[in-house]
Amino acid sequence: MASAMVRTLFHSRGAAVLRRAAIAIAALALPALGGCGGADDSLALVGGEKIDATAIDRDPLAVLPSGAVMLGYLDAAAMFTSGLGGEVNQIVTSLLPLGPESNFVPSRDIVKVYGGLYAMQGADFCAVMQGNFDVDAIRRSADARSVTVIGAPLVKTRYADNDLFTAGNVGFVVLTPHTILTGNETGMRRALDRLRSGKLKRSVPSWMVELLGTKGASFAVAGDLSSQGAVSSAAGQLPFLAGLQYVRVIGNFQPPGVNFAGALTYTDPQSAANGAVALRNLEQIARIASVLSSWGFGYGSVPPMQVAQRESDVAFTLPLGEGIVRMLLRTVADTARSVAVVR
Repeated sequence: MASAMVRTLFHSRGAAVLRRAAIAIAALALPALGGCGGADDSLALVGGEKIDATAIDRDPLAVLPSGAVMLGYLDAAAMFTSGLGGEVNQIVTSLLPLGPESNFVPSRDIVKVYGGLYAMQGADFCAVMQGNFDVDAIRRSADARSVTVIGAPLVKTRYADNDLFTAGNVGFVVLTPHTILTGNETGMRRALDRLRSGKLKRSVPSWMVELLGTKGASFAVAGDLSSQGAVSSAAGQLPFLAGLQYVRVIGNFQPPGVNFAGALTYTDPQSAANGAVALRNLEQIARIASVLSSWGFGYGSVPPMQVAQRESDVAFTLPLGEGIVRMLLRTVADTARSVAVVR
């Protein structure tokens, strides 16, 4: 479940609360993660069964498959109105490759995003984007095999009684005029299989759902890494991952740019102590970026990260200026674009 400490950070406004929270972190226990195991009015499914479209719009998390390694939420409307809108637009258009011919403008049409990372047949993902979509324009664009913004044509196929649109290695399904499923093919098919069997019921852990619903958070990420062998190999490059089991991070887009507050749960206190040291080392690396700003790179200063350990848990708060976040988002956008394009 989400830490009471993390929730408290958002009961007051402003990044100053996040920075002062380090004093309280050391005095508060982070609760254990109990139960952390593993254009129509209706959606036609196999056998003619239908699900009310408003049910999908009302509970987008019910569309996502079970077994998420990471589950995330983004208040896209809040991020688009921040100074990071341009970089976010590039990421969205890589994952949802629609252009003007589909009457689609990310900053106008997308309001919220819920997504999951999986280890089904490799690194798979799917996300549910909510907002307002011109279903007829999207279908006309697909029928015309229009070349998308990533340079690949939009192709329509059928799966589980739904039109599945793909461009390169990513695709999407228009579930309702207000909800679109996107991801790679494996992730989307898993989600459509759930709908085909009529399982419009959440299958993601309740503690992840609780974190994503944190009041006042513009974004949230919950991760269960307890059974992921890839983490141990990645720990060579990112030492704070060694022994990491559960991740809880929330944040907002208030000054100085983006504010993070999180809690990491490790296998034992010693691993947590090592993780805390590694996080402080990451802060030192980030501060190098602030030095580069004095040489004309313009990343901006890096306020101090606050880190505190209590038994097997490590809590942290980190405010980052828009310059550094913009640089990181550009890297994410480049990666998303390379994944989307057919090789």
